[in-house]
Amino acid sequence: MNWQLITEQQRFTELLPLWASAKTLALDTEFMRVNTFNPQIALIQLKHQQTIYLIDPVACDTVEWGLGEVLANPNALKIVHACSEDIEVLYYKYPQAKINNIFDTQIGLAFLGYGLQVGYQKALKDFLNIDISKAETRSDWLARPLSNEQLQYAASDVEYLPQLYDVVVEGLNAKGLLAYCQEDSALMLKEGAPVPVLTELYKQFSNAWQLNRRQLSLLHTLTMWRETSARLNNIPRTFVLKNHTLMSIVQNLPQTLAQLARIEDLHPKTYQKHGPMLLEMVKTAQNKQTEKCPSLLPLPLPKAAKGLFNLLREQTDKIALAQHIPADVLLRKRWLDALVLNYIDEGDECQLPLALQGWRYELLTRPLLQTLASQQSQLAEWRKYRHRLV
Repeated sequence: MNWQLITEQQRFTELLPLWASAKTLALDTEFMRVNTFNPQIALIQLKHQQTIYLIDPVACDTVEWGLGEVLANPNALKIVHACSEDIEVLYYKYPQAKINNIFDTQIGLAFLGYGLQVGYQKALKDFLNIDISKAETRSDWLARPLSNEQLQYAASDVEYLPQLYDVVVEGLNAKGLLAYCQEDSALMLKEGAPVPVLTELYKQFSNAWQLNRRQLSLLHTLTMWRETSARLNNIPRTFVLKNHTLMSIVQNLPQTLAQLARIEDLHPKTYQKHGPMLLEMVKTAQNKQTEKCPSLLPLPLPKAAKGLFNLLREQTDKIALAQHIPADVLLRKRWLDALVLNYIDEGDECQLPLALQGWRYELLTRPLLQTLASQQSQLAEWRKYRHRLV
């Protein structure tokens, strides 16, 4: 295996024009996110032609010297595998030069019927009969110096990506699915690492629909405070308040420090440092005028809606069979859930999930929308139910 570890700024600068002119780069990253809010990038692996470059962003300034622009070059194809976390890492590291033009071999394998989550190690074994070790997956990538075992592992993650890409593309071309796969790879960049709207975070709690308006006001305040604290201190949200701890405060409404101390999994440091402020948040929410609190959240659909989902899945299965596309690739559960709920709440003008706006629209989305439109009277009843109008 021919690889170079790049730890000197001068060497990095010398190689930058080579990478910038490349038409194809195999790409992977190693990062850590254990005690921080944001991922900490530890290594960037590039394979160009027959050479693998292990770039150390701890030792080299890769931002000021333009590696982000290399990855953002629309004329260079970046071959990746299971890249959702890599996208988040690179978006955070290079916010002004976001990675562009990728092909995710995991997505390609899904189109070929090998499941949505086939790992790189298994893919190499099944398609190229190549064994690689994953022994260093959980090692400390921010430790310096990196061990030879870590470097060998990191290099292997890009060494065979071009070969896997060739096999996957050949299979996709044979089935006429290459363009669809390319569009879904690009979709990952559109969906990648969204910054949540601070004022909407409270709606992400699955059981928040059970809360009254004053409880929702407290949930709204606590989630904004937790997010802001985590970001400012660069610590995981759970280091401030775990989800179930936060919800327990909302449901139990502690009035004293003694009651607050009994909240499940409330970290002692949070209790000692922020206990009085948390109680003040509870008091403020309880005394807030109802009309100034957030509106009640929509109810989940009744059990009777299961029949509609089954109907839409059966329709999807028929389309998938006719088009020779795996049904779980054609329509993910979260897309279907969003489509149905948005249609019930907003009707024909509803916002579609991004994945249902592209190549899937004529093939799948339009027929599903027609089916939904045929159920208008039932959907109107469920709309009233969800928004507590009956």
